[in-house]
Amino acid sequence: MKTRSYRIKTSGSAPNPAGSKLPAPSSKFFFHPSGERKIYERGSRGSPLAGFGAEPQGFDPVDIFITANSPGEISGWAVPVIRELRAKIRRCVITIIILPCQYASGAEMALASESGADRCLTLGRAMELIKESGGIALKRLLLHLGGDVAFSVYLSKRMKCPLWVYASRPRWKFFVDRYFVPDVKSAERFESGGVGERKYRIVGNLALDSVVVNQTEEETRGFLGIPSDVPVMVCLTGSRPIEYTGSLTLFVRVSQIVAARFPDLRVIFPLASTVREDLIQKTLADSRISWRGESRVREMDIAPGRAALIVRNMTLEVLNCATLALAVPGTNNLQAAALFVPFIMALPLDRADEFPVDGLMGIIPPAFPGFRRLKRAYIKRMNETTSVLSLPNKIAGQMIAPEIRGIFGPSVVARMAIGLLESPEKLKEISRAFLEYTHERGASGKIAEDIMKFVKGEAI
Repeated sequence: MKTRSYRIKTSGSAPNPAGSKLPAPSSKFFFHPSGERKIYERGSRGSPLAGFGAEPQGFDPVDIFITANSPGEISGWAVPVIRELRAKIRRCVITIIILPCQYASGAEMALASESGADRCLTLGRAMELIKESGGIALKRLLLHLGGDVAFSVYLSKRMKCPLWVYASRPRWKFFVDRYFVPDVKSAERFESGGVGERKYRIVGNLALDSVVVNQTEEETRGFLGIPSDVPVMVCLTGSRPIEYTGSLTLFVRVSQIVAARFPDLRVIFPLASTVREDLIQKTLADSRISWRGESRVREMDIAPGRAALIVRNMTLEVLNCATLALAVPGTNNLQAAALFVPFIMALPLDRADEFPVDGLMGIIPPAFPGFRRLKRAYIKRMNETTSVLSLPNKIAGQMIAPEIRGIFGPSVVARMAIGLLESPEKLKEISRAFLEYTHERGASGKIAEDIMKFVKGEAI
């Protein structure tokens, strides 16, 4: 049941920064890119920050600090930039600083340790090191790729270094030295907000550069034992506990209904590396969904003699095989669109009072009297006034991928999925629309180009 005309078939593996011969960081207790916890001794200059990234005499060393906050920003924004920096600027040391965030999954440090950065710090640890350093001697740059810009403003002032920000709105414009914006619409906001074109650059959407598929569709299907002519439905449950504990049961129930209509359909759940196995097993047990595996769930029953597969650490490869995807809102929506995979975005609001939100509502403690009722009403109002929520739909300014939001059951999603699977022309139409809005790549390369000019002291 082939429906798509356009696919990204293959790509070479990303460079392996962990194999480069970089000097050891000078501070203690950081995470090595391999994920192994390393204990590094302080540099000979006596400062926890000074001496980090020291290079042979005659070269002006540079430290690049990247602030990020949640799994989507780390994997979708930071990783592509780090990949380009490694290709363009060999003699630099890259540090990721994880900012506090209500959208965090709790596994950001582990995820950042696999990003290709030389070290990963919490905001608190970074502040401690800045305080201990007593002054910054080396050339530095702070690149903000997610989270509250206020934290990055504070860090840049303490480190006495320029602050560059990737954003769609001109927040903290008097404290930011340079902006990178995703599109023309965002640039118009900067112009109307008093930020001149010399202070920003339109680079495109960073998340599109994160779509690097290391296997062809045929190789992935062969690995999973799926014939080339069999339709595949991929369920993207998200990376945060509130997302995957809620969507896992919903998507399994949807799969059970859809599988009854399509006897040859294969269903795959690719789990993010941030997903906790204990929560997955508890969710399945509470929902009375039978599963198989040893220490980890491998299969979940969706029909007599049929099971949905669970795979880990190959989300993009699996997604590239999909005829249709089901997804919660997030970076995975844009990644599906970048692979031209039609999807249905589903956002159940049954547990709306547990959702992280921005602003005052995001910092009021749950114990506050009437908080849950107030938050549910607030999210309901936001939902009613938001025309489109999925990132590809926002970019297009119209509904391309169907969205289901509110209080609904599995049958609602299943009916829409069945309708799409029975309409190959509709699936092709969605794929073609995704191609139009996601074909331009290279945002990470443009950011790396400007950083290289900064390193060389050239005008930007």
